[in-house]
Amino acid sequence: MTVTKQTFEQLQDKTFNIAFNPETQLACQLIEVKGINSHTLEQGQPEPFSLVFETPGDLVFEQNTYLVKNIDIEEFPLFLVPIGADEKGVRYEAVFT
Repeated sequence: MTVTKQTFEQLQDKTFNIAFNPETQLACQLIEVKGINSHTLEQGQPEPFSLVFETPGDLVFEQNTYLVKNIDIEEFPLFLVPIGADEKGVRYEAVFT
Protein backbone atom coordinates (compact mmCIF):
# COMPACT_ATOMS: atom_id res chain seq x y z
CA MET A 1 0.00 0.00 0.00
CA THR A 2 1.36 3.41 -0.97
CA VAL A 3 0.47 6.18 1.45
CA THR A 4 0.76 9.91 1.07
CA LYS A 5 -0.06 12.90 3.21
CA GLN A 6 -3.30 13.23 1.24
CA THR A 7 -4.25 9.64 2.15
CA PHE A 8 -4.25 10.55 5.83
CA GLU A 9 -5.66 14.08 5.51
CA GLN A 10 -8.93 12.42 4.53
CA LEU A 11 -8.75 10.28 7.68
CA GLN A 12 -7.91 12.99 10.22
CA ASP A 13 -10.13 12.80 13.31
CA LYS A 14 -11.12 9.24 12.37
CA THR A 15 -10.76 6.19 14.59
CA PHE A 16 -7.94 3.69 14.08
CA ASN A 17 -7.18 0.47 15.95
CA ILE A 18 -3.59 -0.16 16.97
CA ALA A 19 -2.46 -3.65 18.00
CA PHE A 20 0.19 -2.88 20.60
CA ASN A 21 0.47 -6.60 21.39
CA PRO A 22 -1.75 -9.66 20.89
CA GLU A 23 -3.71 -8.86 24.06
CA THR A 24 -3.93 -5.08 23.68
CA GLN A 25 -5.68 -3.39 20.80
CA LEU A 26 -6.66 0.21 21.44
CA ALA A 27 -9.00 2.46 19.50
CA CYS A 28 -7.31 5.78 18.90
CA GLN A 29 -7.87 8.95 16.96
CA LEU A 30 -5.69 10.44 14.24
CA ILE A 31 -5.42 13.97 15.65
CA GLU A 32 -2.82 15.55 13.37
CA VAL A 33 -1.49 15.23 9.82
CA LYS A 34 1.35 17.67 9.22
CA GLY A 35 3.73 18.28 6.33
CA ILE A 36 7.42 18.42 7.12
CA ASN A 37 9.26 21.25 5.45
CA SER A 38 12.07 19.81 3.38
CA HIS A 39 14.31 21.93 1.19
CA THR A 40 15.96 18.89 -0.34
CA LEU A 41 12.94 17.43 -2.15
CA GLU A 42 13.60 16.46 -5.72
CA GLN A 43 10.95 16.84 -8.38
CA GLY A 44 8.37 14.08 -8.12
CA GLN A 45 9.45 13.03 -4.63
CA PRO A 46 6.52 12.72 -2.20
CA GLU A 47 6.18 15.31 0.54
CA PRO A 48 7.44 14.13 3.94
CA PHE A 49 4.80 14.22 6.67
CA SER A 50 4.00 13.13 10.19
CA LEU A 51 0.95 11.66 11.88
CA VAL A 52 -0.05 11.97 15.53
CA PHE A 53 -2.42 9.43 17.07
CA GLU A 54 -3.96 9.73 20.52
CA THR A 55 -4.93 6.69 22.59
CA PRO A 56 -7.21 6.86 25.63
CA GLY A 57 -5.91 6.13 29.11
CA ASP A 58 -2.40 6.22 30.47
CA LEU A 59 -0.77 3.05 29.11
CA VAL A 60 2.44 4.00 27.31
CA PHE A 61 3.95 1.52 24.86
CA GLU A 62 7.57 1.75 23.72
CA GLN A 63 8.53 2.85 20.24
CA ASN A 64 8.03 -0.05 17.90
CA THR A 65 6.28 -1.19 14.75
CA TYR A 66 2.60 -1.92 15.37
CA LEU A 67 -0.27 -3.02 13.15
CA VAL A 68 -2.68 -0.16 12.49
CA LYS A 69 -6.06 -0.37 10.78
CA ASN A 70 -8.96 1.84 9.86
CA ILE A 71 -12.27 1.00 8.25
CA ASP A 72 -11.28 2.98 5.12
CA ILE A 73 -7.80 1.51 4.50
CA GLU A 74 -6.23 -1.90 4.87
CA GLU A 75 -4.17 -2.92 7.90
CA PHE A 76 -0.53 -1.84 7.71
CA PRO A 77 2.57 -1.83 9.94
CA LEU A 78 3.59 1.56 11.30
CA PHE A 79 6.59 2.61 13.40
CA LEU A 80 5.19 4.66 16.29
CA VAL A 81 7.03 6.69 18.92
CA PRO A 82 5.36 7.90 22.13
CA ILE A 83 5.65 11.70 22.23
CA GLY A 84 3.58 12.74 25.24
CA ALA A 85 0.67 12.17 27.56
CA ASP A 86 -1.90 14.28 29.33
CA GLU A 87 -5.39 13.93 30.76
CA LYS A 88 -6.76 13.09 27.29
CA GLY A 89 -4.42 10.14 26.71
CA VAL A 90 -1.09 9.17 25.16
CA ARG A 91 0.12 10.54 21.83
CA TYR A 92 2.21 8.60 19.31
CA GLU A 93 3.92 9.94 16.20
CA ALA A 94 4.79 8.33 12.88
CA VAL A 95 7.06 10.09 10.39
CA PHE A 96 7.13 9.46 6.63
CA THR A 97 10.21 10.76 4.82
